[in-house]
Amino acid sequence: MGRFRGRSSPQITCPSLLLKIIQGLFPQQEESTDTFQPPLNVMAIPPVTRDELLEICGRIGDNKAPGLDRVPNKAFKLAVKSRLDMFAELFEACMSEGVFPAAWKRQKLLVPKPGKPPGEPSSYRPICLLDTVGKMLERVIYNRLLPVVENQGGLSNRQYEFRKDRSTIDAIKLVTGLAEDAIRRKGSTSKYCVVVTLDVKNAFNSAN
Repeated sequence: MGRFRGRSSPQITCPSLLLKIIQGLFPQQEESTDTFQPPLNVMAIPPVTRDELLEICGRIGDNKAPGLDRVPNKAFKLAVKSRLDMFAELFEACMSEGVFPAAWKRQKLLVPKPGKPPGEPSSYRPICLLDTVGKMLERVIYNRLLPVVENQGGLSNRQYEFRKDRSTIDAIKLVTGLAEDAIRRKGSTSKYCVVVTLDVKNAFNSAN
């Protein structure tokens, strides 16, 4: 577990306080008893290409903070570009064997909110820094999942988060459009439209 860092907030060193914050931000989930794994059709997975790796490297900022391995992005990108074949083989092996190395899942937390009391879990953002090699594998997987979920019958047309060429603005336009249609409906005398929203606390952090 990495340290919490902040420009204006003190580092947290008390183990009990740290445990309280982690448990507040990341509630424990019951372990799933479902051990069924569908057969993996390795032949259906597109191979990792040199051009794909170069494109992924182009997305990685040189000055972004590294993960727990402390390898600067600039140095890691140079390593990938010098041995594209080796990294392509590595990522293909991960996908064909259905393995995401545990070491690449380890995260470094640095999330204090300025001006907030350090003893409250809500005073921290659960933002995690991952090793860049793990981010690259995530992008490789993403490139193969995207065509599947974007096809007919994939995700709902009302799903806007984590979608290509969609944003919060599109979701807002949908809501305002529905409101305008309701008010302008023929025979309607309404001048107002009520919108009910739901904000689930720690929704993403609590997902299994």
